[in-house]
Parts: sequence; C-alpha cells; structure tokens
Amino acid sequence: MTRRLRIQDDLDAGTMTTVRVLFEELAAAEEDIALDVSNVSFIDSSGVGGLVFLYKRLNARGRRLEIAGLSGQPRQLLDHLKLTPILAPDLARSA
Repeated sequence: MTRRLRIQDDLDAGTMTTVRVLFEELAAAEEDIALDVSNVSFIDSSGVGGLVFLYKRLNARGRRLEIAGLSGQPRQLLDHLKLTPILAPDLARSA
C-alpha cells in the first residue's frame, strides 16, 4: 500500500521546520510514500536534506519513497545532485 501526499509549499529552510515533523512521521510509516511536489517551485539544501532523510529512513525499513510532479528548479537541482534516479526513478528513465 502507498500513502500519497501533496506538498503545497516550497521546500526551503523556512518551511522545513514544520515539514520536518511530517517527514519524521512519514519515516515511521508502515507503507510506501509517494509525494506529489507539483506545487513546489523552489527547493534548497534544507529541502534536499529532508527528502534524503525520508528516503534513507524508509529504505532502511524496506519501504519506498517516490516523488511525482518534479519540475523546474527542484527538478534541475535534483538532476544536478544526481538524486533524480533515486527519488523520482520514473522521471529519470524518461529523460
């Protein structure tokens, strides 16, 4: 089973203080997580750190994280950091 959530705000230092609590809860989930980030127009190192944190915690428990709706600056940054194949494998295959 996959739990699907839509992130409404940019993933930057300001919003990660509140999103971090959500990511910690999701990391303890007993299901895979799919995040729709189509409304996210900006991500900084705090946001990348949060996504990597969530990915690593879920992966360690045999769960998956998949990110959908990745475009613009967030996509460019994750591509540059070579994280797209890990966090959004469907996008990486179509590129």
